[in-house]
Amino acid sequence: MHTPEAEAALHAALAEAGIAIGDVRHVFVTHLHPDHIGMAGTLEHAGAEVVMHGPEVSNAARMWSRDHAMVDETYAWFERHGMPRDVDEGMRKAWLEIGRAVDPVEQITRVSDGDVLDLGGRPTRLRWTPGHTDYHAVLVDEDERVLFAGDHVLPRITSNVGLYPFSRDDPLGDFLDALRGVRLLPVTRVLPAHGDPFDDLPGRVDQILAHHDDRLRATLDALGDAERDAYAVCRTLFPVLRSAHEERFALAETLAHLRYLQRRGKVSEIESQPARWIRT
Repeated sequence: MHTPEAEAALHAALAEAGIAIGDVRHVFVTHLHPDHIGMAGTLEHAGAEVVMHGPEVSNAARMWSRDHAMVDETYAWFERHGMPRDVDEGMRKAWLEIGRAVDPVEQITRVSDGDVLDLGGRPTRLRWTPGHTDYHAVLVDEDERVLFAGDHVLPRITSNVGLYPFSRDDPLGDFLDALRGVRLLPVTRVLPAHGDPFDDLPGRVDQILAHHDDRLRATLDALGDAERDAYAVCRTLFPVLRSAHEERFALAETLAHLRYLQRRGKVSEIESQPARWIRT
């Protein structure tokens, strides 16, 4: 995100590598979240070409637009799924506040799934890995057997996968399928966006798949035999939430797990205000 501290850290890290910010010619952004796209405009202003998976560019333009359309859609969506009004208003305020840490980018070069990007003489192939966002993408250096994993595969935590009113139909299903796909890549080193590099990609993917199996069972247990709204299920699954951002992530992730179960005939959504869910 574009904060004074982050900008200073960027300049310091580049200097340590013997690189000035004006030396950077190409920047690949894996997805639209503010901690990834936040300073892309700063790098563009310094002379870099910003590159991104095409459909994610369109979603980024909507998410960080000044009309706040996605924020307002989410506000109504969360109200429909049981989030209390004061919590929902806090979520909206926090989202708008974090948007101030995202640079405007004048021109983003759109690339497609399967395209090969030349990054300083290093050929890397773009691979679409939906789930964390609808059009999140990673880069695979097939010669060096390296995966630039973004937030798709992280070494210690699991990526937040949420269902929003503007999401693809089954984000968790997308995410798990994409994980199974990257598990088969001939990769010996993973460079994640958060945490240290690691080498056992299949082992880490298996851990994440097992984690979501556990969370799906926990979601069914939290639902029990009663009709419950998603926020009530969320607060059973996430009893301690420390910020408005965590409230948003937790409810969206709960909804993604409920949608996954719904699409596989395990639960049904009951139209009401708020909407309720029941085991089938």
